[in-house]
Amino acid sequence: MKKLFLYAGLLMAVCLAGCDTPEQLEGLKYSFSIFRYTDESYKENIITMTQESGVPEIQRTNGIYNFPKRKKDAPYFRDPAQTDLSEFYFDICELATEEKVLPLHDGYYTYFPYTALSCNSGEPVMRDCKWEDICSVDVSALPEICPAENIYAEIRSFPIQTLEKKTGKSRKEMTIEDIEKAINEIIDNGEIDKYGEKVPNISASTY
Repeated sequence: MKKLFLYAGLLMAVCLAGCDTPEQLEGLKYSFSIFRYTDESYKENIITMTQESGVPEIQRTNGIYNFPKRKKDAPYFRDPAQTDLSEFYFDICELATEEKVLPLHDGYYTYFPYTALSCNSGEPVMRDCKWEDICSVDVSALPEICPAENIYAEIRSFPIQTLEKKTGKSRKEMTIEDIEKAINEIIDNGEIDKYGEKVPNISASTY
């Protein structure tokens, strides 16, 4: 009987260890990714998606998501109850001239303000063409160089709980500047392994 209880306890422990808690699931939904390139020049190359993401509000033009475009002076994470999403859409031609990555300390970057450019849900690939030519080429006909995940030397993900702790603000309040400051401090303090989990793909936050 004692052995039976022991086995039952071990089985329960394994099951609990393998299940995501509500806090972990919430952290993923509001996750924030940073990365390093294997080659800095890759940030100039067009990235497209080879399939639909399955996220209803996201649309594509030539394999590029034109949603969302986040604002620098507004909360980074949008209200999930918000129904008017028109302000988050953008013209694909903006990508020819506007900055697409935000540099952080120690060679790290994050995608901003076009935060779905390389989310893992659409099988992103890097094309043999520069962003500056995005509106003068047939993107779908461009040669594929490699899966976009190959251009990253390292990807780190931060759950919302860490961001709230480090910024001192709730997810409804923090801006990209708050997040940038917090993550740069984590990097500068040598705490990247403590707070930033290594992950295989960039995941655009749900909100």
